[in-house]
Amino acid sequence: MRDLLPGAVAVAVADASAWAEEPLPEEAATLSERAVPARRREFRAGRACARRAMTALGLPPVPVPAGRDRAPLWPPRIVGSISHTGDYCAAAVARSGAVRSLGIDAEDNLELDEPTRQLVCLPEEEEWWRGPGGSEPYWPTVFFSAKESVYKAWFPLVGGWLGFHDVRVEPDPRAGTFTARILAPHRRPDLAPEVLHGRFAVSPDLVRTAVVVPAD
Repeated sequence: MRDLLPGAVAVAVADASAWAEEPLPEEAATLSERAVPARRREFRAGRACARRAMTALGLPPVPVPAGRDRAPLWPPRIVGSISHTGDYCAAAVARSGAVRSLGIDAEDNLELDEPTRQLVCLPEEEEWWRGPGGSEPYWPTVFFSAKESVYKAWFPLVGGWLGFHDVRVEPDPRAGTFTARILAPHRRPDLAPEVLHGRFAVSPDLVRTAVVVPAD
């Protein structure tokens, strides 16, 4: 994830010890008792990465509990994002004076089935993928991941829900970047930009995306 984010953002990617590291008591208290083992494993790694990223930023590794919507509750003057899929987990954090909001996402590089693709992609995105954009099977997953990153960056600013069809993603394959336009009728240009910019990377195993809203 480091390759997708500016220097003002600190990143930590889970190693074997992160997957086994126990959450702090304040974090564990916000994990549902009904959480399945896979969820508990992801939670451990995500919080371990969050604390390691804070340390890399020169900050104390304070607890990052979960809110009612399961989103991380970052300490004051810190913005961040966590993502996990399979055996990959990463966290990114920044000081709010440098970055207003950010979102990261990672997905297994798997071809989406048609019902999922229709749920995720707008007609113009589907047309781009089947036309001049290229026919690589990973593009719908790039759209999916990009919209997840957009939502993670947009929600803390607005506090509202975004559906997949509320965002149009316009990739630049050569640059590895994308532009995301908020189409939702409840968009709030007074609180969050209607156009966000991000980066993406595709490997044989993973699709990764990141969005940063600068402080200025």
